[in-house]
This record gives sequence, C-alpha cells and structure tokens, in this order.
Amino acid sequence: MNATEPAGLLPATVTPFNADMQVDFPALEAHLGATAAAPGVRGLVVNGHIGEILALGAEERTTIVSAAKSVCTDSQVTYAGIVGYHVDDLVDQGLRAKAAGADGLLVMPPIDVRPYRRLATNPDSVLHFFAELDKRVGLPMVVHQYPDFTGVAYPLPVLSRLADLEHVVAVKAASVDVATYTELWDTLSTKTRVLAATDAPGLLGMLIHGSHGALIGIGAIEPALWAEFLRLVDECPLEQARDLFVRSCLPLMDAVFENQVPRGLESEASATKEALVQLGQIPSSRVRPPAVPVSQQRKLAIREALVQAGLLPADNVATPGG
Repeated sequence: MNATEPAGLLPATVTPFNADMQVDFPALEAHLGATAAAPGVRGLVVNGHIGEILALGAEERTTIVSAAKSVCTDSQVTYAGIVGYHVDDLVDQGLRAKAAGADGLLVMPPIDVRPYRRLATNPDSVLHFFAELDKRVGLPMVVHQYPDFTGVAYPLPVLSRLADLEHVVAVKAASVDVATYTELWDTLSTKTRVLAATDAPGLLGMLIHGSHGALIGIGAIEPALWAEFLRLVDECPLEQARDLFVRSCLPLMDAVFENQVPRGLESEASATKEALVQLGQIPSSRVRPPAVPVSQQRKLAIREALVQAGLLPADNVATPGG
C-alpha cells in the first residue's frame, strides 16, 4: 500500500466554533491531536460535511488542513474535502489543500446542484471534473459516492471510469443499505479501494462483506472504539465484533446520526460535537447558521447513548454541553 493511500479507520473530524462563531483553533487542534493519537487511527479527514465545509471560507479550510497535517505522524494520512460546481474552483481548492500539506482529497459530487444532477449518470460529464483534478492537482483522490436517495449517486459504470484515473485511489461508499454496498464492492474492489462510509447499522454487514477501511464521522467519537471494532471484523472473531457493535456502536449511531435517516432538522455536526463536549474533548457544539444546533432533548439522548456505550459512567450527572 502506498503511504498516502487511504485505508483502515479514517475519522471525519469536526470544526469547533467559539462564541463569536469563529473557528476555535485551540479546541480544533486538541480535537485533531486526540483523534490522531488514538490507537488504530490511520489518518484524518478534514473539511468534510461533518466538518462543515459549506460553512467554511477558503482560508479557514486551508488552516484546518495545516492543523491536521501537523498532528499526524509520518505513517498517517491527511485528506481534505473539496466541494464545488466549477472545475477551476475545485482545482484551486485542491491546490490550496496540497500547499497546506494534504496527502489527498475527498471530492464531493460536483454535480450536486439542480441543473447538473441528471448528469450523474453520464460518464463524460463526471469525468470532466475528475480528469482536470487528476491532471492539474495531482493528489490522490477519494470519490465521495452519495446514497442513492440523494439523486446524485454515480452508477457503477461511471465509478468504474473514474477508477481508471491515475489519482483516484478510493471510493467513499456512503451507501445506506448493504445490498448497494455489496454490488459496489464486488464491482470495484479489484480496481480501487472501497471505504465503508455509513454511520448506521448496515456498517457491520458492509465490513463483513469486504472493505479496505472505514471513513466515518461517527469515528471521531472515541476513535479507539471504532478501531477496535474494525480490528475484530478484520481478524474474524465475528461474535466479539457483533457484541461490541450492538453494545457500543449502535447506540451512538442512533443518537448522533439517527442511523442516517434524520428524524428532524438538527445538524449531525452539532450532534457529533455534543458527544465530544460531553466527553470533555471540546467546549461547544455550536454550528454556523443555517445549520440547526442540537436541542436539549437530543443532548440528553446523546448522553444516554454515551452511557450505554460505556463511554460515560451511569452515575454521570453533568449537564449536557452547549
């Protein structure tokens, strides 16, 4: 495996904000450092959706990449999300991330906007973006495959064409159902790396079927737990993997990500931050508008999940964070 290729546990990290809604860089650096230092973490993914990329400016994104790179060891990778609908803009974001030290890019669908969505099924249209990034930026790329219900999931023939590009090294398979993931794995796993990327119960079945790692936002909450889960699946004591999954992983997926079937408008980023607040790792679960912060009721549900997962003591009576 090339040292910069993504594999194993890759937590997608959050971006803390202070009371003035500016990036709280001391809290960010502490969060990134603790996540990277957890046993079994292969690298960090910053500026993803859970990192609130849509709410960040260009300079903020660049500084976040630098901060992540500074806490990673030589054996860990730093991948940076980029998002946009214009080739030159995406290339500029990629070059900025590269200059800041990113080892690779997580490329969100550049056709996730109404006039372009129908182009997801057209290999030439999608290839237009990725081929330019391949040629002009030259960093390893992870293709972010959205769930089918979004309307911008790439069909397998399109993904197969993308996998032929020199710098496309992985697909982030954010499938919600195991059947879709299984088909993707069976088709692409010999051409490129496939990273399981669901924060929902289907993750266990996906990993058992096959994966080269997991790129998951839930992995930022007690990453050592998720690394141990991946290890158990990989080494095949599946009964132990199942027990850990049911006991600790499922409660967190339900409370924080609502099993990727949102029941309300509250931000998954805010919910993830809230879990980290209650674990004493960051000071606030604030999110920038228009994102909706978690309610007091959701904070209590997250606390109950942390207790159930064994990450907080049952007699912990601290007021959930803000």
